[in-house]
Amino acid sequence: MKRIVITGLGIVSSIGNNSEQVLASLQEGTSGISFAEDYKELGFRSHVRGAIDINLDDFIERKVKRFMGDGAAFNYIAMQQAITDAGLEENEVSNVRTGLI
Repeated sequence: MKRIVITGLGIVSSIGNNSEQVLASLQEGTSGISFAEDYKELGFRSHVRGAIDINLDDFIERKVKRFMGDGAAFNYIAMQQAITDAGLEENEVSNVRTGLI
């Protein structure tokens, strides 16, 4: 069995955009699910969603974000948070033994 070590955490979700916000939302029982009027107008069977409230321009340079969809951008921000949380340096992140889950 191979060993893994989780050294950092990053999260962007409908209940918070970092680990502190998510923890607070979980402790308070806050739901990130809300009614989506546009889903109803489009005829979707479900009219609820877990929308993420974050300004991507505050976290990602325009040149970097240019070819990213929203999902990739959310993952990019979470990855940056995890790297910072882990205290990793550039050379450690580039190591073949470093991964992201």
